[in-house]
Amino acid sequence: MSIGLRVLILSAAATLGACSAASGGGTVPSSVVAQSASAGRGIDAILDSAPEVQGGRLLTHNIAMRPAANAPAFLINFVTDGPNQGGVPCINCVNGASTSYNVGLTGPTSYIPTNFVWQYELSFTDITYKGSCKLAWAITAAKKTVDSFSKTLKIPSSGGFVLYAVARPRPKYSGPATLTGKVTCGKDTQSLQVPLQFE
Repeated sequence: MSIGLRVLILSAAATLGACSAASGGGTVPSSVVAQSASAGRGIDAILDSAPEVQGGRLLTHNIAMRPAANAPAFLINFVTDGPNQGGVPCINCVNGASTSYNVGLTGPTSYIPTNFVWQYELSFTDITYKGSCKLAWAITAAKKTVDSFSKTLKIPSSGGFVLYAVARPRPKYSGPATLTGKVTCGKDTQSLQVPLQFE
């Protein structure tokens, strides 16, 4: 292929790319709207440095357990999100449930419309751990941190589940993202990820 033909093909490709961006045809939103850059930082570094939040709702429920000697100290249950609303999460609040061992949550949805305050929940089963645990959330999009926050909890007794929920204002971001939840109790950590879509 001649040099002139290569230049013509590259020029045409650049022109088509510029037209697509100008018309909004399938382009990824600018990452400038994200709150802080996370380029060069791994997700663990983002979660470990997430600022502490105030407020929120802590629920715990004891469960009779007889763990084996080699059982882990805790197991992460889930990370989820949905519209913020009063009264949830709650324990023993599901109408018609056959036992008192139930939890009510906001309707889980990972599609976040504009003008909504959102609620994020993180849960783990505490098998044998007593002490402080740090719960952390990070919302990331490619190499940008859209939001990050954390809460440190004091766990006075083991044998049950822990659920913490916190409301967050909607960040100034639109497009796909990933929600990561991480639990750190002592030297042990576990994490989960779910996809998000901001309208």
